[in-house]
Amino acid sequence: MLQAKEIQPDCRISGFKISGLYQSIILVLGFGLTGAVFAAEPTNNTAVSVDEKDVKQLESVVVVGSRGGIRTVTDSPSPVDVISGEQLLKQGNTVALREVLAKVIPSFSVATVPSQPDGYGAVARSAGLRGLGGGHTLVLVNGKRRHVGALAINKYGFGEGYQAADLDLIPISSIARVEVLRDGAAAQYGSDAIAGVINIVLKSADHGGSLSTTYGGRAHYSDSEKRNGETFQANGDIGLPLGSDGFINLAFDYKNQDATTRAGAVSGSIYSKVNGQEDPREATVNRNLNKLGLPSVESINISYNAELPLNDATTLYSYTTAGWRDAETGASYRRPNSTSSVTSIFPDGTTPDVILDEFDVQSVWGIKGDNVLGWSWDLSTSYGKNEQDHSTKNNLNPSLGPTSPTSFGLQKYEAYQWVTNADFKKAFDIGFGVSPLTVAWGLDYRKEGWSSKATDPLAYTNGGYILTEGDYAGSAATVGTFGARILLPEDEADISRSNTAAYLDLGLDVTQNWFVGLAGRFEHYDDSSGDTFNGKLTSRYQFSPQLAARGTISTGFIAPSLYQQGFASTGIVSTVIENVRSDVYSKAVRTDSALGQALGAEALDPTKSTNYSLGLTYSPIKNVNIAIDAYHIELNDRIASTAGLTGSGINAILAANGFSNVNYVSYYANLFDTETNGVDVVADYTQHLQKYGRVRWSLGFNYNKTKITGIADNPSQLQGINVDRITRQTKGMITDADPNTKLTIGANWQYNKFDINSRLSRYGSYTYRGTTAANDQTFGAKWIVDLDATYNLTDNLSFTLGADNLLNTYPDKSNIIDNLGENKYAQLSPFGLYGGYYYGRINYRF
Repeated sequence: MLQAKEIQPDCRISGFKISGLYQSIILVLGFGLTGAVFAAEPTNNTAVSVDEKDVKQLESVVVVGSRGGIRTVTDSPSPVDVISGEQLLKQGNTVALREVLAKVIPSFSVATVPSQPDGYGAVARSAGLRGLGGGHTLVLVNGKRRHVGALAINKYGFGEGYQAADLDLIPISSIARVEVLRDGAAAQYGSDAIAGVINIVLKSADHGGSLSTTYGGRAHYSDSEKRNGETFQANGDIGLPLGSDGFINLAFDYKNQDATTRAGAVSGSIYSKVNGQEDPREATVNRNLNKLGLPSVESINISYNAELPLNDATTLYSYTTAGWRDAETGASYRRPNSTSSVTSIFPDGTTPDVILDEFDVQSVWGIKGDNVLGWSWDLSTSYGKNEQDHSTKNNLNPSLGPTSPTSFGLQKYEAYQWVTNADFKKAFDIGFGVSPLTVAWGLDYRKEGWSSKATDPLAYTNGGYILTEGDYAGSAATVGTFGARILLPEDEADISRSNTAAYLDLGLDVTQNWFVGLAGRFEHYDDSSGDTFNGKLTSRYQFSPQLAARGTISTGFIAPSLYQQGFASTGIVSTVIENVRSDVYSKAVRTDSALGQALGAEALDPTKSTNYSLGLTYSPIKNVNIAIDAYHIELNDRIASTAGLTGSGINAILAANGFSNVNYVSYYANLFDTETNGVDVVADYTQHLQKYGRVRWSLGFNYNKTKITGIADNPSQLQGINVDRITRQTKGMITDADPNTKLTIGANWQYNKFDINSRLSRYGSYTYRGTTAANDQTFGAKWIVDLDATYNLTDNLSFTLGADNLLNTYPDKSNIIDNLGENKYAQLSPFGLYGGYYYGRINYRF
């Protein structure tokens, strides 16, 4: 049988060469050491043997997987991975939860989006399990639903529009462990749990704590490009007693990250011609003008987790997380010889910055107890909110001419969720010589809302300016700011809905070796999602102490997000036809808008799923554990944004409905069905080397393949018009843009005061589809090496030097013709396109 294990951190190295970092790391380590020496109590510096330091690998208890009670990883009927908080903090590149999970969970992936129109996609990137996005994975904190962000987090070029919980807004220093259930669980936990559940368990110590500082940056890229993502991070937590038997655990994370850019050079003419000749400045101008890449970020997250027993049977509890994040990401370069520039303001053109100012909070309050007629019970309420204020600088609205501001407000978005739960469980003796039947049931009520608001009329006002110089003299200047979405007052939304749910979860050990679980959940939404019932059957059979089989069959659903229902935006082009000036709009519209319905938009239905999984756990010899789990996921009525609907047929429909000033429309719709097949393999082996310590070897492998099994017919309004609501490129993003395989091989060597981790990862090939097959490009598989080395100076104080992507590996270069230099490397790369990251860390525990 598979022994419980907490996934080991796999790894990195010292001895790097990176411009400007040696002195900074030495200063960080020296500063941290000085502070630790003053803070530390006298410590015995005698080397501690691995056997003395090593904590016996115990059965890891987990909450997810069964509502009926706590089980261990070894006897869980569904695949569950457990990563400890200590292991999370050992990861290098950036102490961010989503990045850590991508390293240690084979089927968890993070999109490396360099930028999006709102800038948010480069800050809170799409991440999910089993080839599906964040909207298909439910996030819990201490078993309670985590609220979602105010904006959708999409993959590059594929707009599903699901809001997801942002893992990076939870202090990583507050986390005791993370449980990752890799199985459909909508019948147990509700909407979103199609690909799995991530449960973040917060620390509950009433004493002790830790402080950690990390500084690092990326390998030197070029003499002309200095944006290499140098990052400083500080993390800490402390446990304190609360009353005689309670606790409160406080934690914080701080991060200051510079931007990273790996764009190419701008080609072609930048300036207008002078007397028909090239401007002399063309020969000397700096052409590294793009800022697309990872944003600069400054953030602070804080939290507390507390419990206070009222008596032997009743306990009050609460936790709160709060986060503030300022981020800045670059848009595309705008040339001075174009209709999108005013040379008296930006004589060399401009590269606008999109700025995100974000606040996030969630607070949970509850009371739990035992022995009310034999039932354990838990009553709680939770409120979570995410607010985002978007703005831009180094920008302009060209139609305002020389009087245009260079900084603008753009939009504000807000999302909230208020959830109230009542949960009960009890074990019943049903006789027949079998173990007690565990019964868990509960009721949920959730109220959620979403709003968008335009904040600055100057960002979209048409000032009517006509260019007076350069190659485009006499042309109308472009209307509106660049590099970000534009919301008009008509695009604003303020919507809400409620959800009421009831669930029942039964579990029974039919024999000593055979477990069977059955769950059902009914949910009612007061919007187009309507009513839904979903079920799950799960079972595990242990053939011998070494071998067990497990499997599940379940149905699930994902309700349309409020973003999918309420989002709208506008692009404006000023044109002159027969001496009459008018504005022509390109619009993303709501499904309930008159404009959308003229082109066949309808109220969105939930996406429904059927999941099958079958697995084996096997421990052939001592210290060797293997788990293999295959899965099949069917999704019907998946939601995505349509392609931009345009052309003569569309224009005729729009004109007939009174929208002759619109020439391009998109909206969210239930567009297609998919089928995903895959397999996860996880294995580990602990090798004891006697006086040379021990090595923990680990292997993770995921195969995942998605295909489209059906595409929705065009609505009646579009019949007879040659338009596709889903493009060839979007189909490719679903089926070909992710590697089919991911392999990681890790080793953790612990010897005396040294702890050395290494990881070798292979990401398979993937394909970007163009508008035609001739424009397709397949990017080759890559191997990535991570390495870190930690020296434990004392029992409390340790130093780490390491590297993510030690060999500074880049994805293949893109063959897209790109005179703006935006697509030098494969933007779909599963490991990023920014090269190696090298860092130093000091950690002190007290």
